[in-house]
Amino acid sequence: MGLTPKENYLNAINHQAIEWTPVHIVDCGVLGFGALPGPWFEKGPLGGGYDGFGIRWITPASGGGAPIPAPNEHIMDADTIVDWKKIVKFPDLEAVDWQAMVATELAMMPVDRNIQAVEFGCGNGVFERLAALMGFEEALIALAEEPEACNELMTAITDYKIEFAKKVKQYYNPDLFTNYDDIATERGLFMSPASYRKLIKPHHKRLNDAVKELGMIPVQHTCGYCEPLIEDIIETGAAVWTSVQPTNDIAGMQKKYGDKIVLMGGFDTNGAAGLADATMETRLAEVHRCFDEYGQQPGFIFFGFVLVNSLDPAEVGAQLGPILQEAARYSHQLAAK
Repeated sequence: MGLTPKENYLNAINHQAIEWTPVHIVDCGVLGFGALPGPWFEKGPLGGGYDGFGIRWITPASGGGAPIPAPNEHIMDADTIVDWKKIVKFPDLEAVDWQAMVATELAMMPVDRNIQAVEFGCGNGVFERLAALMGFEEALIALAEEPEACNELMTAITDYKIEFAKKVKQYYNPDLFTNYDDIATERGLFMSPASYRKLIKPHHKRLNDAVKELGMIPVQHTCGYCEPLIEDIIETGAAVWTSVQPTNDIAGMQKKYGDKIVLMGGFDTNGAAGLADATMETRLAEVHRCFDEYGQQPGFIFFGFVLVNSLDPAEVGAQLGPILQEAARYSHQLAAK
């Protein structure tokens, strides 16, 4: 095989010839949010604490240490969002020691830029930041009752995100920039497609346009059932939709849109393989299913993940490592046939 993992990974995203189905995290190193908590001013420091907006984040073991806003400590609600300019304080990006932050992340999660593609995970897209400031319920109420105020705030958030992306390009220089903005559950969207298109989609597109202008590939992270928005995600300019779960018709979307967008994911994190007591045999069988069903069609990158109920990095690695190792082995095995 003549391609490096990085070349093969980027070829898949650019709809060019690949030698094997890429495996996320193996063929692409991850910095920022995703593999790590990311910059402290977005989701708080490692282990929990306050972010740059004044929101306190906690890292419960029940969520595998993933940071979440501390319950009932929000700084505004659907009534006070009209006063957001008096309430919301944005981080000072010029005051951040970016070089030290990048060095710390690389020490924790080394990447080989000659071999691997590099992704930067940008936590808290416009809707997630809105929810972090006021809670999911209040955010959804505000979208319905105060759409103008929400749009003003999300415009300001996107302005901030674009300046943030400039710093990411300067100091991290990744190949891909992933915007984390979950807008759905496994069963359906948080809001109607019409509301997404009117209130959120324009901000996603503006950020993606800026990311492309900076020379990075825009990626949209959205868990849950978002199949009704696949064409919208494409129209925002995202080259990849990541963490796509099989609650969506992945194979059907590949057939229809595989030449327009790459679907990254496949692993059934909410099914039998994602259960805390699942056997490794069950999990590896799910890996094989993903490659057998999706890897033989265009526009797919495997991403396998299970939520580990632990804060111990060794335990997390013991649970996730075999999944990624088998994915890489099986992908190359299929390619060799």
